[in-house]
Amino acid sequence: MEKGLGTNKVIKIGIVVHDIEEAAEHYNQIFQLQEKAAVRYPDPNKVPQEGAYKKMRGETVKPKLKSCIVNLDPIYLEVVEPADNEPSPWKEYLDKNGPGVCFLSFYIDGFEEKIDFMEKGGYPLSFVEEKVFERYAYFDTQEKLGVTVELKERKPKE
Repeated sequence: MEKGLGTNKVIKIGIVVHDIEEAAEHYNQIFQLQEKAAVRYPDPNKVPQEGAYKKMRGETVKPKLKSCIVNLDPIYLEVVEPADNEPSPWKEYLDKNGPGVCFLSFYIDGFEEKIDFMEKGGYPLSFVEEKVFERYAYFDTQEKLGVTVELKERKPKE
């Protein structure tokens, strides 16, 4: 593993909970946030953009999430609750471990190259999502690192 990811700057910590509404209240109370952590709910009528997809271990999935952002300088927390029983890294983590820190997120350049780097290093790709404007990947790093690594790449605006 010679080249690495090209970054060691954590941008986001992902936390999975059973009750996001309750968790958001607690974050707001404890940190007295000026910008309150507000729960975002999945839109049941949302049609994915052309080219968007989600895959868990190679299989197409369509998990829905409730989420909220907790801005803590210099990073932010993304608190999530699975909103259905569809396979996802978040549901898998919650079912196995209960609530807790699920992933650390890093911005990278060279998405395919970094996936190849991680897989060659013994960290298989477990989840990938293409959102058209950005994409991200999760790797099976929990056993070796104690947390899942998420790599995100934003696409330049045209």
